[in-house]
Amino acid sequence: MKIILWIVCACLFAVARAEPVAQSREPLTLNQAIRIALENNRAQQVSQASLDMALAQYRQAMAAFGPHMGLEAGFQRADQDRSFSFQGMVTTPAMALPIGPGGALVSLPGQPLPMNLNVKLFDRDMGNTALKVTYPLYTGGKEEALTGMAKKGVEIAIEDKRRTELDLVRDIVRYYDGALLAGQIEQLVSDTLERFQVLEELTERLYQNASLKVKKTDYLRSRTTTAMTRSMYQEAKYAHALALEALANTMGLDPNTPPSLAPAPPLPEFNAELETLISQAMRLNPDKQRLELALQAADYKIQEARSGYYPTVGLEASAYRYWNDYDGGLTNADNNRGWTLGVGLKWALFDAGMTRAEVDGARAAKVKLGAQRVLLDNGLALQIKADFQRLRRSRAQVVDNTQARDFAEENRKLNVRAYQEEMVETKDVIEAQIIETLASASLFHSQHDLRDALADLDYRVGAAMQQ
Repeated sequence: MKIILWIVCACLFAVARAEPVAQSREPLTLNQAIRIALENNRAQQVSQASLDMALAQYRQAMAAFGPHMGLEAGFQRADQDRSFSFQGMVTTPAMALPIGPGGALVSLPGQPLPMNLNVKLFDRDMGNTALKVTYPLYTGGKEEALTGMAKKGVEIAIEDKRRTELDLVRDIVRYYDGALLAGQIEQLVSDTLERFQVLEELTERLYQNASLKVKKTDYLRSRTTTAMTRSMYQEAKYAHALALEALANTMGLDPNTPPSLAPAPPLPEFNAELETLISQAMRLNPDKQRLELALQAADYKIQEARSGYYPTVGLEASAYRYWNDYDGGLTNADNNRGWTLGVGLKWALFDAGMTRAEVDGARAAKVKLGAQRVLLDNGLALQIKADFQRLRRSRAQVVDNTQARDFAEENRKLNVRAYQEEMVETKDVIEAQIIETLASASLFHSQHDLRDALADLDYRVGAAMQQ
């Protein structure tokens, strides 16, 4: 009974171990490939770390101008008690004193008296604590400028992260569609090779039966075509394997176990207008948004530079306590504890033109960014227009190539039937086979180019344009 239980457990464990492998062998869709790549790609982790750094810098800028509270404590032991010494002459004030029963007043002039005092201030052992609070009341606009720039830094980091995601998605779409095309070409060459092998057998049979139309040159031509197609098939297999390895590497998978892809989906529909696409790109493109945010940050940079013209005002408050065994001197009951409250001002009245130079430099940087924005807008609009025209061309080519493929397929079938009846020559059948293969390959390429153009358009706009 124990042996049976052990066998059952082993079988269940093997099934459990095999289940993920079986799931991993399921055909992979494009959306699944994108999701896996976003989870595994290292560039995503770098972008997230950059965003976290920007958020931390924003919190740091906000905290720099908030109230700060600090606790100080200490203990000191001196070599001896601290004292205050005074040596010199002191003049007594003039006085009028009554003398005798009648109370007559006698004037006494002031007299110089020598003094030699040594007053103890506090013991050699001193302990103290203090709680201090500082708060900037007015910074001349510097607080708003620094916090505004830090906030724009966070928004720029978000756009950088989105650009990284778009880059990764674009790479996955390119490699996935490339692998689909390579698989279609491999299957096409395989089907063509199979037809040529059948044609070679048919040609050999007609030649061996002493056909009047099939000569040895036809038989050799057929065999040559089959051998060349077999070589092309090996090249197509190699290209397909490389495309799958590139896709697996970009997804972060083991390249030794390339994924199997789902069949090519239907071609996406696309009905957007060019003006709409350009308008959406101006609102969604990460590069465009980063430049707009940089321009806004430039305004804060100018404000920060101009804050040098204005004073800085701050509030400071503290509460303190001293511990000393001596109750007189500086550590008497009035001095050993208390609090202070004050307001301070700092104003640079002359800085040899440094503030003005900083303001001019910040304004020049903003002008530069404005010029770059014009160039970016024009370039982005041209790129989108080129992708839009490429989409229209590819869609028209798909329609034409589909008709050409259908005509070529019908022509090949007619030539094969006629060849079986020895009504056409061998070269006509070979030509019909090659034309069908070229037409099918052209159709696959135009379909791939259509998907690739739409992916480029999604990348430039910054959002999926498929409808």
